[in-house]
Amino acid sequence: MDNGEKIILTEPDVLQYTNFRVYLRDYYEYKKKTQPSFSLRFFAEKAGLSSHAHLKLTIDGKRNITKGTVLKLIQGLGLEKQRAAYFESLVFFNQAQNDTEKQIYYAQLLKASPRSKLHKMDQAQFRIFREWHHSVILEMVALKGFRPIPDWVSRKLRGMVTPSQVQESFDLLMELGLLVKTANGYRQRDPMLTTEDEVQDMMVKLYHQQMLRISANMMNELPSAERDISALTFSIKRSDFPNLKKHIQLMRKELLDFSAKPGEADDVVQVNIQLFPLTRGV
Repeated sequence: MDNGEKIILTEPDVLQYTNFRVYLRDYYEYKKKTQPSFSLRFFAEKAGLSSHAHLKLTIDGKRNITKGTVLKLIQGLGLEKQRAAYFESLVFFNQAQNDTEKQIYYAQLLKASPRSKLHKMDQAQFRIFREWHHSVILEMVALKGFRPIPDWVSRKLRGMVTPSQVQESFDLLMELGLLVKTANGYRQRDPMLTTEDEVQDMMVKLYHQQMLRISANMMNELPSAERDISALTFSIKRSDFPNLKKHIQLMRKELLDFSAKPGEADDVVQVNIQLFPLTRGV
């Protein structure tokens, strides 16, 4: 007699995915376990696709699909309304060729369904990366003599952020659990602010693009004694490039040794480090 617990399989929900290829793979594996006769060929025929090989290459990440194929897959998957719209936007988000396209389809994904995994990550998290001042204000809270007054914070940030934006930032940081209201103002909390791999690259790029623009402006606004902006151009062996990246990563960690304890810092600084090849590999 088998006393083991019976495992109940549930069909994958596309709303809980940030990669359409992973969803297709999980859907196929679910169908194989619940319907042993199910195959990629059957799946392709059900979706009205001419070749199951194309479907296999798509799942393996070796081929992209067109809008026509997306619509056929939606039919084969039995997706309707919100899930159909989410799947379509997810495909084009994953296949986007540039950051502008990614942002457009990301917004559509958030709009497609309030129950999706991406929506649960919340547009609030997206704002942390899209608007540079939130991370700066979060660090400012730990400054010595910090005053939780929007006008004071605005002046401290050289007027680059308005008092109303400062207040919005306080509210946003509390909503995300990064700040806690206290009797005297705010204090930092330390939850991990994470994003899915599929959106992380886009968000980080947005943040760095803003900081690079601010860095360019600071060259004109700050005297040389208050800044250090320099560059190196040199040749290397291509095989040494990964090691050079690791060296920079270690240097960033070493710079954090200068970070002051909460309540002891006087200023918030930004250190930008860029590494990229100026020549193309052939």
